Amino acid sequence: MRLCRTILLAGMTPRIVAKYHKKGLTTITQLSHLFRPRRSQRAPQTSGRYIWELKALAIREQKTFVLHPPNVTRNPVSIYLDFEGLPDERFQYLLGGVVIADGRAPEPFSFWSDNPGKERESFGKLFSFLSRYPDAPIYHYGSYETKAIKRAVKQWVGDQEWPALEQRMVNLLGYLRTHVYPPTYGNGLKEVARFLGFQWTEPDADGVLSMEWRRQWEATGLPGWKEKLIQYNQDDCTALQKVHEWLCDLAIGDRQENGQQENVQHVSQMRKHSPYKLRANVEFGEDFQIINKAAYFDYQRDKIYWRNQRKSETPAATALAKKSKEGRKGAHASRTKKVNEVVIRAALEECTFCGSRKLQFLKLTTSIKKIDLKFTASGIRKHVIQYRSPLSQCTECRMLVTKRNSRLHYGDTLFALLINYYVNYHLSNGMITQLIQEQYGIRIGRSWFASAKNKWWDRAWGPDADYIREIVLHSPVIHIDETTIPLKRQSGYVWVFATTHSVFYHYTPTRNTDFLRELLKDYKGIIVSDFYPGYEALEVARQKCLIHLIRDLNDDLFKVPFDEEYRSMVSAFGKLLRGIIETIDRHGLQKAYLEKHTSDTDRFYRTFIERDHTSELSVRYSKRLKKHWEELWTFLHHNGVPWNNNNAEVAIKAFAQHRHGVKGMMREDGLREYLQMLSVAQTCRYRNLSFLAYLRGKCGIWENVSPSALPGYLPFKQARLYVRSLRIPGKAQWGALKQSERRPSFIPDTPESVYQKQGWVSMEDWLGLKAASFSQRAELSSRSVSRR
Repeated sequence: MRLCRTILLAGMTPRIVAKYHKKGLTTITQLSHLFRPRRSQRAPQTSGRYIWELKALAIREQKTFVLHPPNVTRNPVSIYLDFEGLPDERFQYLLGGVVIADGRAPEPFSFWSDNPGKERESFGKLFSFLSRYPDAPIYHYGSYETKAIKRAVKQWVGDQEWPALEQRMVNLLGYLRTHVYPPTYGNGLKEVARFLGFQWTEPDADGVLSMEWRRQWEATGLPGWKEKLIQYNQDDCTALQKVHEWLCDLAIGDRQENGQQENVQHVSQMRKHSPYKLRANVEFGEDFQIINKAAYFDYQRDKIYWRNQRKSETPAATALAKKSKEGRKGAHASRTKKVNEVVIRAALEECTFCGSRKLQFLKLTTSIKKIDLKFTASGIRKHVIQYRSPLSQCTECRMLVTKRNSRLHYGDTLFALLINYYVNYHLSNGMITQLIQEQYGIRIGRSWFASAKNKWWDRAWGPDADYIREIVLHSPVIHIDETTIPLKRQSGYVWVFATTHSVFYHYTPTRNTDFLRELLKDYKGIIVSDFYPGYEALEVARQKCLIHLIRDLNDDLFKVPFDEEYRSMVSAFGKLLRGIIETIDRHGLQKAYLEKHTSDTDRFYRTFIERDHTSELSVRYSKRLKKHWEELWTFLHHNGVPWNNNNAEVAIKAFAQHRHGVKGMMREDGLREYLQMLSVAQTCRYRNLSFLAYLRGKCGIWENVSPSALPGYLPFKQARLYVRSLRIPGKAQWGALKQSERRPSFIPDTPESVYQKQGWVSMEDWLGLKAASFSQRAELSSRSVSRR
């Protein structure tokens, strides 16, 4: 009968109760049936929605439910702290606690204040006592102790002492909101400790009764009342210790192999209910389960349809025949017989063991086959390359030596196509591998591809993404915007930094803008952003996005269409901005033509900002416009500064498509890798380049952008691609080019030293001459042979 009482859980507001009542839920039992374990639990948040359904389930099942393992441990020395006070007077008259150390008896302490005048002395004794244990964590229950200590530190010690003390304080009550749900109607210390078997010396003691005892002591001065209060305070500290040990047991139990504890249920181990499957109801019977099984596709195909036709004609029989022809389960499907090209690699010039140059050639060995794709005029086909390396024997040490080949058995063109599918078409790893197998007969494991594509990207295109970042940070105007991203175990923010020709993305766990101060500390240009207050702390010139302002003005105008004062302000602002935009349409973002509108903005300011308003919206927007007035019109005084943040918003939309597809199932390291890929893809889009062509080396990072926008030197692969595109016939011509004015500033004149640690091979490789001199192709039974 206790479970069927009306929903009355401690901390549940009338609004929450009314919400459940509207759904027809009036008892704790009904509420408990609403809880559904999620497929993946993200990291606990310090604030957010309390799961009342899980609390009700804990009461119904009389079990402790662990949503996330509490991050608490046992320490050699621990301090448990509890204060008694009079909240109305902001007076803490008893500062008590107990020190628990390994191998020592508990050390209780109490600092009593007869009146508010002695409170400072008591806190001084407390701080002196705590300093004896500088490494010991201080456990408390709730925010009362934290607020009292913070007030005392600021009032009598100094703000500089608070951060170090704050780091030591651990609020155990916080874990009962984000981590652990015990079967108690509330999360107060009295309820939780009594649930764990602890009893107070005074069974009816609580905070209200303790204040009455204090008043009795003040009225009579009898020591019995004081002793009662000190004993009650020590009981609270002991109860706090018991709660801490209980949380430690829960954390240890989760880390154990089975994680099973009596009357404890870890939510992560609960069976997840799928909306696409019929849930088994054991009490009801097995009838529905049998009926549901008979409706499955495979069941009908294999056991029902064959009765109406010959067994050899059924889809199941056909599929079984195909499966037997393909081979046994687990066979490598990418094993291929046909080789399209044979590459004979150059022999080693010296022994890898002793360094001797006296090597005797023995034979050619077949090392690996690399599967790749080849783009032709008629389409794309699979292209298999066999690498053969000469096997030699050193005449000095008699060791066999040969050239080692890359362990990656898939070519760059294949990976370029796969990355293009992943980034531009938002296909999952599983869909990509299935697509490649169906179209080209190349089987790639989904898990292997998930990790291999990141390794290939870091090796081939990671430097390009870093260079794009430098391009953006050296631009005179940067557009900045941010959006949220739910990850598998936490949530964070993705920031976009864009110009008219380049984009790069950045991830942070929070919306804090401290990283922007470091990123833009030497930036001398202008940033275009929305009205997020975090940008106000940046010491750079700013242009606010006027589209954001227009949207807000327009939305509020729909809410109060009969507010004439606000309506006149919005109308005048619209006419002002329309005139400016008409000038931009005729002459572009040119300072010489836009500065004439300064008088129009000054007139609007005098007419609508400096006057006194009566309507609520007019007052609010006049304050907002006044605060950001100078930043609204920065673009009038500079060339090439847009009045909106569209460059960043378009880049945010590109990321939002991927966010919608992953649905919070991505990890942080995978997100960072994807943001690098998206940076290059969006930069190609902004420059009207094909992302796939870029990955295949058919276009470069220098294209469709002014050379003055490219800082420093290009990454090695891009610089080599640019030089090869010039088709320089020899070293002499390169020497003449690097001394002339035709050499662009982003190509070094001494590449052998600049790119020495970035993949430099030789001058022939730099100019694209080595492959041409070694390549010898001949048709040998539909195969071509080349020497490299």
